[in-house]
Formats: sequence, structure tokens, C-alpha cells
Amino acid sequence: AWEAVHSAATPFGLIVSDWNMPNTTGLDLLKRVRGDQRFKKTPFILVTAEAEQHQVAEAIKSGVDQYVVKPFSKDQLQAKLE
Repeated sequence: AWEAVHSAATPFGLIVSDWNMPNTTGLDLLKRVRGDQRFKKTPFILVTAEAEQHQVAEAIKSGVDQYVVKPFSKDQLQAKLE
């Protein structure tokens, strides 16, 4: 995921990442994105089945823009995008 963000010819306008991914987590990706000046302000939505309060708090502390808990509806995702 980082390689896709980092090497894109045109910067992403939005990043939507799952919390659980092979080789890394969405939270780790978020921290890496926020730590790079080029992507620091890119909107980031974290999608996850993890609804533990401490995980949500850690994502917010790390700079996530929105947090969507699975399962979610099209309307819930639309509201987060807006």
C-alpha cells in the first residue's frame, strides 16, 4: 500500500485503507502517510472490523480523518466521504 501511495505519478486525493492487511496494518500505513510531508493532508479513511475504543482513539491520535466499522452500509460510507 505504501509503495502505491509513495510512487503514484499523480498524488492520491483520498486513501481508504483496511485496518487488517497482509504485511502491515492500516494504522501503520496511516502513520507513515502522516509522517511524510507530501501526503500529510491527504484525506484518510480507515475501514475495519475493530471497534475497540482504544483502537479508535489510536487512529484518531494518528491523524485519521474518518473511521468506518464493518459491516457498514453505502449510506454510512457516503456520509464519511462527505
